[in-house]
Amino acid sequence: MSDGDNKTIKQRIILWSNRILFDFKIKREGYNLKVIISGKYKCFVKTLKILLTLISLFSAFIVFQSVLVAFLFGLAVYAITTILEKIIFTYSSLYVHPLPSFRLEQEKWLGVFWGYAKDPKNSYEIPLIGLQFSDEDYARKIYDLLLGWALGNHNDKRNNIKLSVILTDENSYTFFCYPSFERETAKTFYSKAETDLKKESKNDIHNRLAMMLILAKSFDIIEGSYFPTFRKRYRDGVPYLFQLGVTGQDGSIRQVSNTENFIFYNLKILDKRDLTRKDIEYDMLRLFG
Repeated sequence: MSDGDNKTIKQRIILWSNRILFDFKIKREGYNLKVIISGKYKCFVKTLKILLTLISLFSAFIVFQSVLVAFLFGLAVYAITTILEKIIFTYSSLYVHPLPSFRLEQEKWLGVFWGYAKDPKNSYEIPLIGLQFSDEDYARKIYDLLLGWALGNHNDKRNNIKLSVILTDENSYTFFCYPSFERETAKTFYSKAETDLKKESKNDIHNRLAMMLILAKSFDIIEGSYFPTFRKRYRDGVPYLFQLGVTGQDGSIRQVSNTENFIFYNLKILDKRDLTRKDIEYDMLRLFG
């Protein structure tokens, strides 16, 4: 079996296990346990409740071999019924973030550059991050996509775009850029869905699902890279400039023409081992890393 086949099998197992964990959960609240199941099984659960009710009624006409067997049968029916009564159903709504209208060409994304820019009006330096591309037209398409994620604002104070750097080992990292689950348009969509759900059932749980593109690519930390120094200097929450650059014939990097700098306020820099299931990068690296 080839490495490609092994990777495909691994991906299928991960996706299958994630689907099971998403559809079935058990949550403890104090001494109480809550069974949480996807709403697509609601009809099956209702049918099972009816069958158990009928079984408990007709059990009066069943002659058991002993009192103990009768007791165990009644206890089993009661236990299953109790569990079914504790079930809470979940319903999902899917928000689609802006997707590219062009073909992705990862080979044109050459790298990420790091640095600090000096403000001529002040003495302090401003953190600077940029994506390096080989083709200006393609870089401008990525720029327009990011601007759509940021709802047209270059100064992304609401953190509509999330960025992260996950170090997979000492000599490489994966850079991630994706729209936030908490974008204003997404929150409005989810809020309406939850309001509509509460009209039908106050106990059911709403799952917020999203369809999005995640820009991600792995890069080596080459000798002389400024990234290790940038990581030591940067503090989470400090605003930084973000731009898209294109490589010139002489090897220099210039900002893509007719584009402005973004200002972002979030940058997660973590080692891979520090990720948890709450991090979107966790499963991305498990599937494709």
